[in-house]
Amino acid sequence: MAPAFSLRTPETASVLTGLPELSAAQSGVSSLPAKSAVPSPDGTKLAAVTDAGVDIISLSNGAKLLSLAVPGVVLLDWSKTGAFLTTAQRPSKQEDGQPAKNIKAWDTATGSVVLELGAKSVNKEAWPLLQWGAGDEAAFHGVTNTVHQYSRASGFKTAKKIPIKGASSFQPCPAPGKQLLAAFIAEAKGQPAVATVVDCSGEQPVTISRKSFYRATGASMMWNAPGTAVLFMATCETDATNQSYYGESKLHYLPAEMSRADEACAVAMPKEGPVHDVQWSPAGDYFVVVAGFMPAKVMLLDNRCKPVYDLGSGPYSTARWNPFGRFLAIAGFGNLPGDIVFYNKLSKGVCKQMGATRSASSVSAAWSPCGRYFMTATTAPRLRVDNNVRVFNYVGDKVCERPFETLLEAAWLPPPPGTTYADRPASPERLAAGGKGGGAAAAGGGSAAASKPAAAYRPPGMRSLQSHLQAGAAAINSGGSGPTFSLAYDSSSKPGRISQSTGKPMPPGAEFVTKAASKNAKKRANKKAKAGGPSALEPEQLQKIEAEASVIAEIEELGGTA
Repeated sequence: MAPAFSLRTPETASVLTGLPELSAAQSGVSSLPAKSAVPSPDGTKLAAVTDAGVDIISLSNGAKLLSLAVPGVVLLDWSKTGAFLTTAQRPSKQEDGQPAKNIKAWDTATGSVVLELGAKSVNKEAWPLLQWGAGDEAAFHGVTNTVHQYSRASGFKTAKKIPIKGASSFQPCPAPGKQLLAAFIAEAKGQPAVATVVDCSGEQPVTISRKSFYRATGASMMWNAPGTAVLFMATCETDATNQSYYGESKLHYLPAEMSRADEACAVAMPKEGPVHDVQWSPAGDYFVVVAGFMPAKVMLLDNRCKPVYDLGSGPYSTARWNPFGRFLAIAGFGNLPGDIVFYNKLSKGVCKQMGATRSASSVSAAWSPCGRYFMTATTAPRLRVDNNVRVFNYVGDKVCERPFETLLEAAWLPPPPGTTYADRPASPERLAAGGKGGGAAAAGGGSAAASKPAAAYRPPGMRSLQSHLQAGAAAINSGGSGPTFSLAYDSSSKPGRISQSTGKPMPPGAEFVTKAASKNAKKRANKKAKAGGPSALEPEQLQKIEAEASVIAEIEELGGTA
């Protein structure tokens, strides 16, 4: 079955299928009136917000399965399995003056409310306020100094209190069978910020690992799939060095095993500057980091935070793994030109480039569930002109493009039950035929051989000066004076495997000394000492050896033993 994706315009929501035609007729969901629409994780239902409430729509035939009478919904969130739907309304008061319970969890099979909570503020930055554990076995909600755990076995009626003093955000472990919680405590009153992992399976939480650091007022947490480690992206609104208007960000690694608690560390960035993006592989064995001032550096690390592969530098700010962790896309969106480079992750973390393209003015990007297609979308309100959806294959060839007058959201639909995709390697024929264009050279829509981009307008009086400057720059670059540098690319930064010898990541510029090299150095020193005899010793050492007998005699006279 071909992958499909959902689209939302200001008036309607639709599901498009059938690459490259992108038709809504085959999906059964076409021009559905909705203010917001979110597909379920199992790919069977679509939650659509209307004026009267929320409608649950079947994605197989477009039939309405359920209607939830909850007007004024502003945010939606599905549970891990799609069995429950969380809705949020704006804060309000009841007739008696008490705050209304504006956060509700619904059973999508019966339409009943299983949990009601109150929140004084509701916004996208802090959403979802109700987080689900693996398999929807429990729901977690944070209050002051405590995280409440509502068990599904008890019907979400009673809450287990997990005390975490000062916790401002948290994230449950997604791995089945692990009742772990990652929590962040913001810096306050001169006390450092704290990142911690706790085991909440017992009556009292047990700290698994913990790390303190300064200059952090917020953090986002990212677990790997097996639940063995978690990354904390710590942010601060101000930059102490005054080099970034957007503040500063640091990345910290915490293991989720007590035997490895001493491995908690700050991830050594490959380049000075902000952390643009970090993504775990779906298998949880590697994660990729895009960091540094432009041109940003891209580095691959394993699940023990050891640098494995350097992917070079460029105008990049986004990293995306395909669902199997085989292919990796590195891209630069936002105010960057939209270059996309596709890599094939081979054994032991080695990454080989498969192709490159450019998708200008893109806002978001994602891999298809089959792992063979990469979609980019230009959406409002980030950009209100040239809204579109583009789909590329894994070597950068454009498969299709569809423009929209106004597009608000675009996302791939999860595969429905019974649909499985195989983890197939890259086709040698496709690698040889496509994706040969460089990311900076492929313009606007994905063709590897792109036309020359139009130059910016310059007044007639400045054109001769500009030609002289360009000629001078070309002469310098062709003079063999070394690698060239620009805000887009740094030719001195070459991709390649990072050699490993120690268990901890080394800072940029540090030298790696292997055990064999250290052992050989000791052997050479011993040979030199034996060959030189006593003359190899320092004069002070020779004096101490000669005075040894007299020192022993003095000790014996005083009644001691040497």
